[in-house]
Amino acid sequence: MRISELSRKSGLPVGTLKYYLRTGLLQSGHAISATQAEYDDHHLERLRLIRALQDVGHLSHAEIQRVLEAMALPPSDESQALRTVHETTARVDGDDLDVGAAQAVVADLGWRVNPGSPHLVTLARALSALEGIGQPPSEDRLRLYAEAASGLSRDDVSRLLETEPGDRVLAATSTSVIWEALLAALRQLSAEHHLTIRRGTGEVPAPRREMPGVSCTH
Repeated sequence: MRISELSRKSGLPVGTLKYYLRTGLLQSGHAISATQAEYDDHHLERLRLIRALQDVGHLSHAEIQRVLEAMALPPSDESQALRTVHETTARVDGDDLDVGAAQAVVADLGWRVNPGSPHLVTLARALSALEGIGQPPSEDRLRLYAEAASGLSRDDVSRLLETEPGDRVLAATSTSVIWEALLAALRQLSAEHHLTIRRGTGEVPAPRREMPGVSCTH
């Protein structure tokens, strides 16, 4: 397909595609003349992944580039590729934040994690933020969250190990970005559901905006 058709199928402007080509985010097509190239379904799949990482994961151009480069590593470098994906999607800027409180939480749960895990920094920031707004988490609440996370991650790991080696980095990326966003959305929607039940009104709050193909009854 020509770049105009690739634009139509991907929903992205030709100018955006040319920018991706210039910066290396999108691979070059097969040259058929000095000024034209042909693209295939692999380009379309890559564009869909880029859009997902941008629109759902809110990753920057540089972060997406690192993830895509990790996905291009040979199978022998799978461990390095997975580590790159986890570090990139954790979005930690490498400051000197004290992770002692986070390490204590993890140790209390009996979890064995890498002492240098970027997610310890994320956890430390969350714990510090809760302390800062006067809502320090109780041990019971932390354990409740940990048990829910453990159940999900156990299934994530099982599915990852069952995935073909060549697809594991993509699966890990999907889990870290897209499934993470899905989980956050389901948690908020569930909260709306339980709040409606607790109020005892039997009324479901009207959506803030109508979605295509969905009718709303008021």
